Amino acid sequence: MALKSKALNSKIQSKLLGQNFLKDKNAALTLLSDINNQDNVIEVGPGLGFITSYLILKTKNITLIEIDSSLVNILREKFKDKNINIINQDILALDLEDLFKNKVISYKVVGALPYYISKDIISLFLKGKIRPLSISVIIQKEVALKYTTPGNLLYNTLRVYADVIEFRGLITKDKFTPIPKVDSGIVYISGIHQRKILEETEFENFLKRGFLNPPKMLKSSIPDIGEKYSKYRAHQLSFEEWRQLFIKRN
Repeated sequence: MALKSKALNSKIQSKLLGQNFLKDKNAALTLLSDINNQDNVIEVGPGLGFITSYLILKTKNITLIEIDSSLVNILREKFKDKNINIINQDILALDLEDLFKNKVISYKVVGALPYYISKDIISLFLKGKIRPLSISVIIQKEVALKYTTPGNLLYNTLRVYADVIEFRGLITKDKFTPIPKVDSGIVYISGIHQRKILEETEFENFLKRGFLNPPKMLKSSIPDIGEKYSKYRAHQLSFEEWRQLFIKRN
């Protein structure tokens, strides 16, 4: 009875933390398709270790970040012979400099992210001092499509920090347990700028200002945008056009 109670409490806690566990092999392999045998990999929210079980077949240099202490115990038992670094911590409180002990290290990020903090997690890695080579994550389908479709604010803001953003596959909700209310998508980000550029924040704020009133013409949100683009709407400009506009204004 004690074991049942413990398992039930873990399930309730995991649901509260927004965790839905992937159970589809093909989705896991697609998520990890960029991983090679010498890569250092951080997996965010490994849960019960389903994705991890495929990750260890690709590389041995793995760090798992899991906030749920009951799941951490399961992971430590499941992978006790694999020499995996398992950290029981809130990913949003992660100090990458402390994790790598100030060493210059190349790494990649993978994971099935809790939907409600997926944007925050992606921002943590894209905007940090020690940035990954790539990010491959499972997030809510609608958000994934916005991230990967040119013309969206989310796509453009990602492009401030990275050159490649791809939608790599749809994962229907029945591929998870417990079953979530929505489908998911795999987003792959690479060509991440490794050094922080002074104008990154200013450029991102400029984009947000431009998308403030998406249905209206750009002159309503940026009055001095110039005649060439004054009658355009925000989604009609390519990222390169936004970049050129920003450069000219600064």
